[in-house]
Amino acid sequence: MLFAADPVIVDGGANKGRTTARFLELFPRARVAAFEPLPELARKLEKRYLGDARVVVQACALGPQAATAELTVLSRRTLSSMLPPTGIHEKYADQDIRQTARVTVPVVRLDAALPQGADIIKLDLQGYELAALQGAVGILPRAALILAETAFYPLYDGQPLFPELREFLAAHGFAFEGLYDPFSDAKGRLASGDALFTANAPGPGR
Repeated sequence: MLFAADPVIVDGGANKGRTTARFLELFPRARVAAFEPLPELARKLEKRYLGDARVVVQACALGPQAATAELTVLSRRTLSSMLPPTGIHEKYADQDIRQTARVTVPVVRLDAALPQGADIIKLDLQGYELAALQGAVGILPRAALILAETAFYPLYDGQPLFPELREFLAAHGFAFEGLYDPFSDAKGRLASGDALFTANAPGPGR
């Protein structure tokens, strides 16, 4: 799949900025909208990309509607979620993962925060990916590629699983291309992975 030299990219759940950095390596002229709801990580991201006009950091969560909500903060920060953890200890049975705090964070719709749309949307939101996509329906016609973390059994309370994600995106013109970085738990069960979807006919107003 070919992209313009200056694609607009969404990094949802930007964390420490590793994926943003990788995108900028691949597309040096890209413009990245990085969303990170955990305040301490958002501050670090802002500091990391201070002065880099290609990256705009937004300290908020992505969701189906504008609101404020509680983020459950876990001892392993990358597992913090807008949903209460339930099965996360099955996935990481060998780790001591604890809830350390709950913080109130702003939630925005992606199609309101980025009305011009994006060519690439990456979401790593610990069970909140489908909710974020529901808040992005206004800009999905522009997107060519979506990479979303998904689960195959519930890791968080109320988490939609892979079939629901695939069904939603199929209804919006995206085809499932494959699963990357699959993770199996201690029992050998497939727990999660990054699902890649491509647009059947990418382009503005698809």
